[in-house]
Amino acid sequence: MYKLLIAEDEPLERKALRIILQKHFYNIDLLEDCKNGCETVLSAKIYRPNIILMDIRMPKKNGLEAQREIIDFLPNVKTIILTAYEKFDYAKEAIEYGVSNYILKPVRPNDLKCAVTKALNSIEKFDSSNTGNNISRSSFNNNSNPSEDTIKSILKYIDNNFSSQINLTSAANFVHLNPQYLSRYFKQKTGVTFIQYVTRLRLEKAKKLLITTDKSITQVALEAGYLDVAYFSKVFLKNEKLSPHKFKMKNSNKI
Repeated sequence: MYKLLIAEDEPLERKALRIILQKHFYNIDLLEDCKNGCETVLSAKIYRPNIILMDIRMPKKNGLEAQREIIDFLPNVKTIILTAYEKFDYAKEAIEYGVSNYILKPVRPNDLKCAVTKALNSIEKFDSSNTGNNISRSSFNNNSNPSEDTIKSILKYIDNNFSSQINLTSAANFVHLNPQYLSRYFKQKTGVTFIQYVTRLRLEKAKKLLITTDKSITQVALEAGYLDVAYFSKVFLKNEKLSPHKFKMKNSNKI
């Protein structure tokens, strides 16, 4: 899965972009959206996205200012700039900061689809040509023995971020380990897989929200870290033997 970060200060624009991406791309993990340039830089450091959709006009830092900082630690990220101006005044500066493409706003679905597909093709080509180097780095650099505090750092990271779109790769990047190695290490130290641990935390939060609030199932799913409500309901039913709605009705007297 490739990670994509949306950086856009307009809520409706963010929603529209998500709908288009979810419809056309099944190999993309959509990270939690950012509303300004400062959030974008921070999220890029934590989650290390492969692709960023970046509005050029954002509060605190504009898109190019954020991109200038991001390429220092993510030199291979594919950033697609969103701009409302047909005359792209920032073209020269954008090229200097590694922007791979730009799309005019309002974004047309086909333009977005083409730009993201182009970015994915470029990433896959780069990954293919560097497979040997990646294997070497994984073997000699990323699989060194973790310190005693590593598992504590991982658990704290998960506890603080499970409601957002974290995954094994983002956790591995956080502690500078190879994802496959982290998967084995995590299971060895905790007795459960990374996914099982995150799922348990998300379901505990969901159950608490269902019991103590009047929020809709959709709201509960989103706050627990699930963008797909149908998937949330499926996971909830599998683990709790009740649908979220029936669980809420059964425990309504506890509110």
